[in-house]
Order: sequence, then structure tokens, then C-alpha cells
Amino acid sequence: MFLLSLWGIAICGSMSSMEMPLKGWISGWLGLMVSFVGLDAIHGVSRFSFGSYNLDDGVSFIPVLIGLFGLTEILRVLLQKSPPSIPSDVGRVLPSLRSLVKYIRPSFRSGIIGTVIGAIPGAGANVASFFSYDVGRRRASAEEKKKWGKGSYEAIVCAEVANNANVGGSMLPTLALGIPGNAAAAAILAALELKNVVVGPLIQTENPGLIFYIYIGLIVANFFMYAMAIALIKPCVKLFSLPKTLLMPLILPICVIGAFAVNLNYFDVYVMLISGLIGYVLHRFGFPLAPIVLAVILGPLADENLRRALLVFEDVAVLTILWERKLGTVLLLVVLYTFYDGIFKRGKSRAEN
Repeated sequence: MFLLSLWGIAICGSMSSMEMPLKGWISGWLGLMVSFVGLDAIHGVSRFSFGSYNLDDGVSFIPVLIGLFGLTEILRVLLQKSPPSIPSDVGRVLPSLRSLVKYIRPSFRSGIIGTVIGAIPGAGANVASFFSYDVGRRRASAEEKKKWGKGSYEAIVCAEVANNANVGGSMLPTLALGIPGNAAAAAILAALELKNVVVGPLIQTENPGLIFYIYIGLIVANFFMYAMAIALIKPCVKLFSLPKTLLMPLILPICVIGAFAVNLNYFDVYVMLISGLIGYVLHRFGFPLAPIVLAVILGPLADENLRRALLVFEDVAVLTILWERKLGTVLLLVVLYTFYDGIFKRGKSRAEN
């Protein structure tokens, strides 16, 4: 689990688009440092809290996410000299059949990635989206790669399909093992417990047909989601035609309310504001922001599992561990190859260009 988390942080370098991969890794390590704040999961020791009880529970990634992608964007748009161009006519809402066929391969690939990552407890939809985005950009054609980060339909397909597929995947450990894959799965688990439904390997035997009803409910919910999305696309786009001096101040209170609603704590609002300011500075210097969020999510998972592994294998030789744990050895090689690919191969391609 530690190596899996480290791999997720290692792919941060490839998220920096045409910039140096080092900037992506620096952003990832910054997010990793933020994830270490709070009580240690193994021994309960306070780390980097500086005597503040608000930091004992750690830094929630939701205020960080809102600050980096909400407040940072507000500051960036408000300080632009020329306003962004907003199309007055939305045009066609439903995609053509040719477009659906064109992106069917990345859709299947992203669906598999989202389902597999969703089945890993603690990974979540953000990890699935970022990882699928990275894999899709690597496998895209040379012409399509130029559009990534500038309005590529294939990039949207990769990220959003993995995000949606993560929901179904997260239900696998929730229903089969009683281990919620994310916060939404934990809420479903709590609802089942209120109805005296014991999840686990015997759930289908003790509650015949329940799993089918749950997944049918997910399918029906998707159709309702599509209908609402299609109905709201044009009105939502019209909102962006408002002057930025009016639109951005309206979004700011929503960011504040969203950060406060996580734990009903004003401290999260301060975290959101600080994250937004730091995100704007990093954006001005060309550092990607997505790796920070990814590292904040994966940091506790990596920290706890590394320390647990060090305690379990305290008196065992490293070579013995690598020989007996084949999956861990494969993941270690994958992590090393990811760094090698970011440092040498991509550096060589930039030099040739």
C-alpha cells in the first residue's frame, strides 16, 4: 500500500505537462508535507501542529482542494488584463455518434482504471481521475497531445469516465469486506448498518438480491444525472457570460461555505484561504496544482503503511522481503521506472525538440 501510494505521488511529475517533471514532484512533496500534519496514526504523537488543537486532526483535503482550484482561479481571473472569451452560443449539447466512437477506446481504458482504483480503499475518485488523465495523455496521439490542458475532449473523457467508474469500484470492498472505499461508500455502509444489514462475504446469502438492487440504483441514478446535466448545460454556460468582476465575487462566498461545511469549523476557511494564496503563487511560477491535492490524499495512506511495514518487518532483511513479496517488488520497479521515465526519457525528448 505504501508503494502504491508512492507511485501515485511519483506520477505527479508527468502531470506538469510541458514543464519540467521536477516541478510536479516538488508540488507532490509539498502536498506530502501537508498530509503529515496532525496526530501520528501509529503512536498518536502530534506532528507539525505547533500547539494548535485545530491541526491535531490534520488538514482536510477538501478545503485545500477548494483553495487550490477555487480561490486560485478567482485570483488568476480577476488579475487578468483581458477577460476570457465566452461563446455566446452554446451550440450542440449531445455529442455526435462519430465523437462517441472516436473516444470509445479511452472510455473503456479509463473505466477499467477507475473501477480498479475504486476497489482500493483510501484511493478515491481524485486518484482515479488524475491517474487516468496521465495514462490517457501518455497514450494519446502526437496531434491530440498538443490539445491536452487547452481543451481536449479526450482529456475530459479520461478524467470523468474514471471518476464515474470509481463509484462502482468503491462498492466492491464496501459490500464484500465492509471496508469503505471512500466517504460516499462509508455513508452507504452506515445506512446499511441502520437497517441491520451486515456487509461482508455472506451479504448475498443473508440478504438475497440486495447487491443487485444497489447496482441497479446506481445505473438509474446515472440516467437521472445525464438528464439533469443536459438540461442545465446551457443555463450554466450563460452564467459565465457575466462580467468577471461580478461573477468571481459571487463564487468566493460559495468557496467559503464549502470549506466551512466540511467540519463546520472556521479553521477550514483559513486553510482554504491560505491554500488559495499559495496556489496562486505556485501557479505564477509554473508549478502544477493537481499533484498537491493528490499527495494530500495519498500522504496519510503512505505514511501509515510505511511505518506499519517498518514495525512488522523490523528484524527481516530487505532482500528477503523483496523476494517473498513479489507484488511489492513489482510496484517498486514500477515506481523506479516512473522516475526514470520522467527524468531521462522526457528530458531527452525536450532536448530533441
